[in-house]
Amino acid sequence: MKVAVILPSRKSEKAISSYTIEITQSIKKQKVDVENVFYEAGSVKSFFKIIPKLNHDIIHLFHEYNILGNFGIPFFLIYPILFLKKSALVTTMSTILSQKEEFKGNPLKNFLRKYLYFFQNRLINWTSDLVIVTMKSHKDILVNEYGFDQDKIEIFTSGGPTNFKITPKQKVKKELKLKGPVYLIIGNLVQDHGIHLILKQSKKIDGTILIVGNPNPINDRNRKRIKDYLKSLKDYVKENNIKNVRFDILDITDEHPLWWKYFSASDIVLQPYRKGIGSGIFLHAMATRTPVVSSDTEFFREIYKKFDCLEIVGENYGKVINEVMKSKNYKKMVKGCEKYLKENNWDKIGKRYKELYESLI
Repeated sequence: MKVAVILPSRKSEKAISSYTIEITQSIKKQKVDVENVFYEAGSVKSFFKIIPKLNHDIIHLFHEYNILGNFGIPFFLIYPILFLKKSALVTTMSTILSQKEEFKGNPLKNFLRKYLYFFQNRLINWTSDLVIVTMKSHKDILVNEYGFDQDKIEIFTSGGPTNFKITPKQKVKKELKLKGPVYLIIGNLVQDHGIHLILKQSKKIDGTILIVGNPNPINDRNRKRIKDYLKSLKDYVKENNIKNVRFDILDITDEHPLWWKYFSASDIVLQPYRKGIGSGIFLHAMATRTPVVSSDTEFFREIYKKFDCLEIVGENYGKVINEVMKSKNYKKMVKGCEKYLKENNWDKIGKRYKELYESLI
């Protein structure tokens, strides 16, 4: 059994690629003949170059609607071609667009996005032998809104490393020149991540709100949008004389030790996301046993029902943060992080993939 896992290169995309590479390594540990086949995110030409190399028993594509640009139109050629190959086709869908989703902005772009993604889902259903999602709510959308056979969909909860070496918190705080409670917001500097929501409540939060971001991220090519949002955040802090917010804006990747130091130095990771984003940031928090305080989205709600590793906020972040920082509650949440990783570690997920692949041959 030979398996090709198709994914974007790390230099062109970070979130899907970094996670998929780790998953592939876990599958290899199960003595499965699996290899990563890379293309460049945003480059249709690079994808078509890899198609002749796909002479495998199973082709496993890690999917994102617009990862090749042009509102996902290239997939209307790619999926039929992959379907015609003598291989089982598996699609992992990292995001699922509900027909109830409301878009703001350019009406023409929103129209194209909504309806082209609608038909793209139909195409994925028609051509794929199996579809993998990370959330039950995503499965429900595919079944109820797009007519997928529920037996065709598998739910693989996002996993992480269980043996991650954690640096002592006080040692890292000293290195990063931090004192007292530290609440981390890290990742892309975009409005959907809701950083401004935290700043509006910052004076009610006892501790340092540490905002860490890359001014030139791989995953978001709209540099002006990032620059404008960052400026608005800094201006708000200055105009309102907020003293407990620190910005560390630097070229940082999740391969560099500094990325992990920020997680290790933090007492809580804040994720005030405005939309249902399945987050690699959450998995980094779990790996470093750092409790999460999040917004009320489907992704976080599903985890909250099963694990004590996070608390969900309606509106008042300060109140929830203060409750989490109480010793008894905090220890319970750290154990919740450990439980999450115990049940959703990469080794277990690797075994599940092996079983799944074998069921298709």
